[in-house]
Amino acid sequence: MARRLRWKVPAIALSLAVVAALGASAPGAASADGRGPDDDSRASASLEAASTAIPTIARPLVTDATRSDPTLRPSGGKAVSTATATSGCDGCSGTATTLQTVRVVGNGAAVADNVAAAWSTCAGCSSTAVSVQIITGPRASAVVVNNRSLAVNVMCSGCRTTAVALQFVIIGGSQRELSAETKALIQQIEQELGLKLSAAKAAHPEDSWRDEAKRDADDAANRAKAVIAEDTQAPGVTARVEVDAGG
Repeated sequence: MARRLRWKVPAIALSLAVVAALGASAPGAASADGRGPDDDSRASASLEAASTAIPTIARPLVTDATRSDPTLRPSGGKAVSTATATSGCDGCSGTATTLQTVRVVGNGAAVADNVAAAWSTCAGCSSTAVSVQIITGPRASAVVVNNRSLAVNVMCSGCRTTAVALQFVIIGGSQRELSAETKALIQQIEQELGLKLSAAKAAHPEDSWRDEAKRDADDAANRAKAVIAEDTQAPGVTARVEVDAGG
C-alpha cells in the first residue's frame, strides 16, 4: 500500500493560494461565515463531490459530510472528490468528510481526482479533512487516478491539522457496483476516522501525533479495503493512502 506522511509550514502566500483554488472548485460548500450544513450527510450523483467545514467564533464546532455515487459513461469523463476544513478561530474545530463511489461503464478513458485539504490559523484548534474515493468497473481503456492530501499550519499554537485522502481502484474482471450496505459501512469508517483525528489532544508530542494519524489512516484504509474486496469478490483492490499532518 502506497502511503506518504508529510509535515511542513509553508508560506502564508502559498496557503492562501491553495485555499482560493480549492474553494473555487468546491460545489455545495459552506458559506464564508461557516454557516453551511453541519452534522449533515448529503447524497447525490454528481461527478464533483465536496464537503467544507469552516468554524467561526459564533459556530466553533462545524462538521460537513457528503456522499456521491456517479457513473462514468462509455464516453469517459472525470470524477472529483474533495474534503476541505479550515479553522481560523481559537478553540474551533472543523471536520469535513467526502465519500465518492465511481462506477466506470464501457471502455472510455476515466479520470478520478481525490483531494483532502486542511489548514489552521489559530490557537488550540483543529481542522480535519477526510476524502474517500472508490472507482469500480468491469472495463476501462485507461483510468488515470490522482490522490493527494495537504495540511497547513500558519501562525498556529496547539493546533491539530490533518488531511487524509484514501483512494481505492477495482477495474477488470467481474466486479459489480458496491452494495448500499457496503457504501454505508465505508462511510461509517470514514466518519469514525474524521472524529478520531479531530478529537486527538494537542498535548501529544509532534512526532507521536503524526505517527498516530498515520496509524489511524492505515487502519481505516485496511478496514475499507477488506469490505470492498468481500463485496465485489475482486481478486485485487488497489489502495492509495495519503496523510499530511501538522502538529
